[in-house]
Amino acid sequence: MILDELKNPKLTNQKQPWNFITDQVMGGISTGQFKVENIENRICYRMTGNVSTKNNGGFIQIRTILNPTINTLNFEGIYVKVFGNKNNYKLHLRTSLTIAPWQYYSYSFNSPNSWTIIKAPFIMFEKSNFYQPKKIVGQKIKSIGLVAGFQNYESDICLSEIGFY
Repeated sequence: MILDELKNPKLTNQKQPWNFITDQVMGGISTGQFKVENIENRICYRMTGNVSTKNNGGFIQIRTILNPTINTLNFEGIYVKVFGNKNNYKLHLRTSLTIAPWQYYSYSFNSPNSWTIIKAPFIMFEKSNFYQPKKIVGQKIKSIGLVAGFQNYESDICLSEIGFY
């Protein structure tokens, strides 16, 4: 199932908008931007910025709500087509059981500087908080985020497609 292949940029196939969020919502100082660009003949979402862990910060992200939610029992995982700057990035998933802003399930990957498909199996996502169920399998996903963070670095990543497999 394809969630977004940029046929209608800044809206998913579910007609949900993508939002850009930084750690400034909690006092951090990371900065960045989110644009639609053409990189090597592919339309993509490009997230660039300066990620800083000062002031208890450390992230920038693009995120979308899923409506309807996606049941993890119907798929093995998420895939993304990305082009990056060889840094580490994360996919964050939130469910009805991740209520607090600091609760999510996370999958880390390295983004090479060529267009690549990254597959993120649900069984490999890790919980962020003690109070969450250990695994996301069996839950319904309510939002997805592409995150640069948790270390000091320059973010530059492009996303041309995202979906479930």
